[in-house]
Amino acid sequence: MTMGAFPEDASGRRAVAVLEQHEIENCQRKGETQVLTDLQTHVLVYPVTESNGSQALTNILDAGLNRPGTLLIQSPFDLEEYVDAAEASQQFALAKHTLFSNFCQLLGATRVSVTQMDIVTNGDISTMKADGGRLVVSGEIGMDKTATDSLCSQLSLIDEYAGGEPELDEAEKLLRSYRLAGDPNMKSLLQARKAAGNPLTKRTLTVNLSTEANKNLKVVGRLQLPVSAFGAEYQHAVKQTKEYKLTLEVLFPGT
Repeated sequence: MTMGAFPEDASGRRAVAVLEQHEIENCQRKGETQVLTDLQTHVLVYPVTESNGSQALTNILDAGLNRPGTLLIQSPFDLEEYVDAAEASQQFALAKHTLFSNFCQLLGATRVSVTQMDIVTNGDISTMKADGGRLVVSGEIGMDKTATDSLCSQLSLIDEYAGGEPELDEAEKLLRSYRLAGDPNMKSLLQARKAAGNPLTKRTLTVNLSTEANKNLKVVGRLQLPVSAFGAEYQHAVKQTKEYKLTLEVLFPGT
């Protein structure tokens, strides 16, 4: 059931389509019902003014995301949080980068720095290097130019901490709380910092910021959205996803 009461089961609301009643009826009349019947998509009938006790719905309303003709996607890190699907690739990548830096802080890191970012769009790869506190991409004639992807302006390229003994229990709790216990880089860092006899002091690694988000974005990718309700330009923005990979250097006390 995709309409009616907001689902308690998070798997039944991985995507949320906000539609006015007349648009729903229009979809039914034209036979464009896939978005209405998808088992992982909930249709939220606009206007919505009450959360009915659902934390997820309260969060949607508080964030002002209950706009008609909008598709929302569930955060892979917090099942009660949503973002506009047109901005999801970047917002979820930013969220994972922040969580990774916080995780390193709990492990006692003194510095987490981004040295490179790769963006994969429809199979094409753009590579940006950190230079002077910003990410730049090499131009055709060898000149560097500021990267235009909006994530580049939001990323913290360097985080510095006082450093200290690792808070291993808190670090493990962060992984569980934000559904990141399966990330191989973070598990490996945790294990390395547990080795008290020969502690890790430096690691250079590449982190895929999009692995978890892509699972939910695939739900959006297969939805057949009616143009009359969502608009061609918005649909293009929703369907165009990017994959972000960061190369980082993490320093711990002793370096």
